[in-house]
Order: sequence, then structure tokens, then C-alpha cells
Amino acid sequence: MVMTTIVRIIGLSLLTAGLGIGLGYVFFGQYSDWGGVALLLACVGGIIGAVAGAAQAIVTALHQKPQSEQE
Repeated sequence: MVMTTIVRIIGLSLLTAGLGIGLGYVFFGQYSDWGGVALLLACVGGIIGAVAGAAQAIVTALHQKPQSEQE
């Protein structure tokens, strides 16, 4: 259960980091130093993906609690 959650968070983080690299290449690929911008966007995307994955795990865990524990 815990490993599944960690894998989902890491997977979403890697996905958004890949999207950041792709956006960096698309928008700044014509410049000679596009790699730095793409790396920055990948780092930001990875952080956003990790936060979103953790939030998703928290919301899922809260919805799976029995009704008597939420009151």
C-alpha cells in the first residue's frame, strides 16, 4: 500500500518533469542555452508533480476512511 503510493507520487513527478523539459525545448529550443531553461522547468515540474501526487494520495486516503472515524 505504501509503496504503491510512493510509486504513484514519483511517477507523477517524473511525468511533469518530462513535460517541463518538453516545454523548455519547444519554447526555447532555438536558443543555444535552452538546456538551462529546460532543466529549470523540469525541476519546477517535478516539484509540482510531487505535491500534486501527495495531495491526491491524501484525498484518496480521506475518502477511504469509514464514516464513523470522520466525525
